Amino acid sequence: MSGRISNPINPNKKKRYRLSNVKTFSEFVNSPLAKQDHYLLFGNPVGHSLSPVIHSLALLDAGIQATYSAVTLLPEEITAAIAWMHQCEYFRGANVTIPYKQSFMEVVDECGEEVLATGALNTLRRDPESGFLTAVNTDIEGFLAPIEVYMDRIAEAPVLIFGSGGAARAVVYALLSAGAEEIVLVSRRPEDAKHGYRGEFDVDSGELQFVGYDQWMAFAEDAFLLVNATPAGMLSFPVGCPVPIGELGTVCSMYGPKLMYDLVYNPYDTPFLIEGHRLGSDTCHGVEMFLHQAAASFRFWTGCEFPLDLCRKELERRLYVG
Repeated sequence: MSGRISNPINPNKKKRYRLSNVKTFSEFVNSPLAKQDHYLLFGNPVGHSLSPVIHSLALLDAGIQATYSAVTLLPEEITAAIAWMHQCEYFRGANVTIPYKQSFMEVVDECGEEVLATGALNTLRRDPESGFLTAVNTDIEGFLAPIEVYMDRIAEAPVLIFGSGGAARAVVYALLSAGAEEIVLVSRRPEDAKHGYRGEFDVDSGELQFVGYDQWMAFAEDAFLLVNATPAGMLSFPVGCPVPIGELGTVCSMYGPKLMYDLVYNPYDTPFLIEGHRLGSDTCHGVEMFLHQAAASFRFWTGCEFPLDLCRKELERRLYVG
């Protein structure tokens, strides 16, 4: 099956991977790594990220002499980081994750259509001659690739998305571009979310609905795809599942199994997916989206192909899959 949707879930064998050498931006610029060609991951937190693992493998596989480092970007460091990206001759590009996918829109010189449409980016590339920064959002390609085999069925039914932030925006854009006709975004503040989406998306046509977490079950009967686009379940995040486990059980027992897709990839088996598997639903792990968006970022930076199978095996080894 395309995208390895049905990878084994083993709730008794877990490994929560954490990077041990994460630096703040200030620490990075004063390290020897800053004086050689490098790619970065900007976010806060980034200790859970496996981006350095797979991109370092990809750079080695392609014979590119450069490093990839995860950098915790503190709010007071943003101005310095922006100047660094434009001016540092060794800076080649970056991935951008929570909470900067939207706020970094202000620092780029050029961006792809999907960035303008979603109001969010996840990849930056620096032009070595001009210092211009170009942004794309590879989350769109990354999200769709693993579920291509399901797209006909997804397009025929409402989609439920938990969350309304930068990751959810990419999911909405991806699904609409692939033919989805009705998407329900479940948000803690649905009216604020609707206002935030206005401009990038048509929020008055009926194809997008915004509801609270106390309302989502009313929209679940006809839905096929359920997406966790929140940090719930992420390593060290205090909430394990975007909605109570019991509510998922009620929905699946009343309306039948769903396709449950978690954008979180570390840990591999999140509570959302473990429960989906127990309820007989098909599940799509965040590892697959993570790999495909990384592949698109790598091609954007280097023009080289990304070693997908090699990186998947390394991720599975580190995350104790099976």
